[in-house]
Order: sequence, then C-alpha cells, then structure tokens
Amino acid sequence: MKKLFQTEPLIELFKCKEFRIIGQYKFLEASDQHCAFLYEQFYIQIKAKKVHIDVLKVEELLLHVEDLESIEMKKKGDSS
Repeated sequence: MKKLFQTEPLIELFKCKEFRIIGQYKFLEASDQHCAFLYEQFYIQIKAKKVHIDVLKVEELLLHVEDLESIEMKKKGDSS
C-alpha cells in the first residue's frame, strides 16, 4: 500500500530558492531578510536578501528566498 501523505520529518531545499519542512516545528521569528525556527532537535536560521513565507501550517512550512545568504542549523543543546 502506498503512503498518501508524508509521515516522516522532511527537509527539502530546491535550487537554493525554496525551503520546505514537514513535521513538527516551532516558529521563532521572521523579517523580510531572515527567519528562525526549531525543527526536531535543531535550531534553523535562514538569511537572504528577501524571505517570503508561502505556507505556515501546523506541520508544514514553505519559504521562498531571493539571493540566499546562509542557512544555519545547530543541534539544540550544542554550545558551539
């Protein structure tokens, strides 16, 4: 039997312009040039010339970015 919906946590990055996650996350902050959230055991911050949130659902987040500058992922609890 095929799965109809994604059930496992998933992070997708498409051509450095589209960032999508599926799973439980906690949105922390956003501006025109960055956004930050907790996903699984990771703190994730995305910086770009422009960040646009397309989808903000309970278990799905879809962002579009222009001129991606950085993606930072730190495991929660890491001091480095």
